[in-house]
Amino acid sequence: MDAKRSRAFATLDPAQLDAVYVRGSAPWSADRALLASYRQQQIRIESLRQQIKAVTVETPGRTTVVLRIVDRLVSGVAVTPSGHRTKFPPGQPTARRLTLTTTAGNWRITAITKA
Repeated sequence: MDAKRSRAFATLDPAQLDAVYVRGSAPWSADRALLASYRQQQIRIESLRQQIKAVTVETPGRTTVVLRIVDRLVSGVAVTPSGHRTKFPPGQPTARRLTLTTTAGNWRITAITKA
């Protein structure tokens, strides 16, 4: 999912977020708004990578799963139309709960909350 999200920000293509999130969910809306801001400024985000430090299945299920993850931003570079590159600083580990649902075998994020 991180690779698909990274590709959306590198190409400024909000439609690619549909492969990461359930359409209309809060995280889908938040990332679309962020992507729209970057798109308006014509800033692409390259090499966006998260490092997952821990994953625990809190609520298993056949169509819905809740995961507790600890992750952090590892890299990202904002690139302007003129080619100016600004690296994102590495982030601190953050605990979150991700709720994923599946339809037709495709898992997508429906919610992200603080753990």
